[in-house]
Amino acid sequence: MHNVTATQTVETIKKDKPDLKGTSFRLYLGGFMAAGKTSVGSKLSELTGLPFLDTDDLIEAMAGMSIAEIFATCGEGHFRELERRVLDETFKLKNVIVGLGGGVLVNPENKAKIMANGTLIMLDAAVNTIIKRASNQPGKRPLLREDNVAELLNKRRDAYKDAHFRVSTDEILVDEVASLIVQGLGLDVAKDMPKTRCETLQVKTKGASYPVIVGRGVLTSDKALNDTLEAFLGIHSGKPFIISDPITFTMFARKIKEASGFHLLPRGEEGKTLRQVSAIYEKLSQCGVDRKGLILAVGGGCVGDAAGFAASTWMRGIDIVHIPTTLIAQVDSSIGGKTAVNLPEGKNLVGTFHQPRCVIVDVNCLLSLPDEEFRQGMAEVIKYGLGEDREFFRWLSDNRRSILERDPDTLLEMVKRCIELKASIVEEDEKETSGARTRLNLGHTVAHGLEASSGYSEIKHGDAVAIGLVVAARMAVMLNLCRDETLAELLELLEFFGLPVRPDRPFDEVVAYLMKDKKFVGGRPTMVLPTEGGKCKVLQTSLELLGDAYRATTR
Repeated sequence: MHNVTATQTVETIKKDKPDLKGTSFRLYLGGFMAAGKTSVGSKLSELTGLPFLDTDDLIEAMAGMSIAEIFATCGEGHFRELERRVLDETFKLKNVIVGLGGGVLVNPENKAKIMANGTLIMLDAAVNTIIKRASNQPGKRPLLREDNVAELLNKRRDAYKDAHFRVSTDEILVDEVASLIVQGLGLDVAKDMPKTRCETLQVKTKGASYPVIVGRGVLTSDKALNDTLEAFLGIHSGKPFIISDPITFTMFARKIKEASGFHLLPRGEEGKTLRQVSAIYEKLSQCGVDRKGLILAVGGGCVGDAAGFAASTWMRGIDIVHIPTTLIAQVDSSIGGKTAVNLPEGKNLVGTFHQPRCVIVDVNCLLSLPDEEFRQGMAEVIKYGLGEDREFFRWLSDNRRSILERDPDTLLEMVKRCIELKASIVEEDEKETSGARTRLNLGHTVAHGLEASSGYSEIKHGDAVAIGLVVAARMAVMLNLCRDETLAELLELLEFFGLPVRPDRPFDEVVAYLMKDKKFVGGRPTMVLPTEGGKCKVLQTSLELLGDAYRATTR
């Protein structure tokens, strides 16, 4: 693109403009190969603070091979099916910028879904421009040859005809194209999406001291992310090794300039197994990661747990930096050094304590989370209020609407407070020896039992924790530790965020799994229960009382 003045380059097709402050802002960049979608999408991500996802990159991450290899080994039909599946994944996300592969819009069904679920911006480029740009990336586009550009572009002309608006990219710089799009959307970037800002909290334990960098816009700015990481790479040999999942890797981890290699885990609890950790070890060996190596865990709680366990055991322990991208991971699992994997017999039965070297938290990641994933994290947030800080519990209730609408400033305040609460407990009891850290298990005994009894497939972790909180609060009422009014407030707050408040299976189906919980001693449960007088208490109770509270919750 040449640096020339561009004035009449935006052609408006539809007048309705999306609201950047809304909770379902999806911006799709369409057009022919080499029209500039990836470059423009990356710049828009930096300007708006929203993540950018390239569908071709996600296909490669999911398939474990390049686009050219997919075409050569599986054929175009298989590639188009992967393309459709990847597109469907983008509809689950909120507040995201998506660069579309050149052939996505050829499928009328794909285009109809995009027009219904987001804003489509078409990037136009002339034949000569396409040929020139494509020549700089040989082998990347298997359908493109210099002698067939005009023919292929003409075949796709109808597919590219309609959009919310379009921009010509022939004679202007990437920055100018992005600015024209921002103007076309009617956005005031400075007002709608404040610039990158961060602050540093410190976690200090007997065994380690490390910073938690919390803020907005760190992961959507290439410079901010790489500058932040640079401070922690100096003492390590070689380049960092990335552990992530396909979607998160595509949205965030690809911005990391240099890496020795990467391993992508399945999303969810499926990624927290000894088999997956073994695969990580194989990759670490192949990439030559030695005792001074560094792992970057980029993703949710399951990625962090598996990556942390691998880091703690590879060559008897190497450093790890956590970059949590889900609410659960940001407020809970990335802080404190707990690592674990699941066995068929129970959740988190194999694990270690391994404090990270640094944690980087960007609450802008939460803007793109699917509703279900955001809901899961809110269970852990509410846990902190119920068990550790009743003033925070009231704050959550007072600010519930702003939280649900994902106001960035409210999210930042909420996440920061949770990190402060978690850090204070970890500092007091790093390895769960004095009992203080056990308080963080409020709601988790029942939650882990529900998850295990469902084979980790029928109930999400946050949903299970929400039910566990209700059972614990009900037991506290039975023991006169908690008022009925507190239980009612808890139920109201959980239900507001769409979290379940009743178990979906009888106690008899769950009890065998409950008894495998690490807090069962001599067949008796050690329960974490909320109190009116302050922080929650850890009490050894009885299986009979637990059963009574559980059954009362099902009614």
